[in-house]
Amino acid sequence: MYLGLKHLHMMLAMISILGFVVRSIWLFKNSSLLQKKPVKILPHIIDTFLLLSGISLMVMSSQYPAIFNWVTVKLVFIVSYILFGILTFKAQAKNKQILFFLLAIGSVFAVLHLAMGKPIFS
Repeated sequence: MYLGLKHLHMMLAMISILGFVVRSIWLFKNSSLLQKKPVKILPHIIDTFLLLSGISLMVMSSQYPAIFNWVTVKLVFIVSYILFGILTFKAQAKNKQILFFLLAIGSVFAVLHLAMGKPIFS
């Protein structure tokens, strides 16, 4: 069951990241597609299941933030990805949108690095 949940979690993560990139491109191009109801709702559904699967994996593996430093750092980068993602779509100026987008993507790379490498911090 753990392996199936892990694969579901990884698939949801990729769908979430790809969706963020596509919506950001639409933002930069001023596309009306951003206003479609499914485009506004689907990311929340995907991210909810992503979060639930991540919490389930954490509980199943007993790898908690207070015990494993890499999990703590990963959570910090997940929160920064969410905040920078929100700021990407809230910013009015294109240069700020691009800056927040790049910071969000940088946070994603940090999360992926931590998830794949599970480094030990002192």
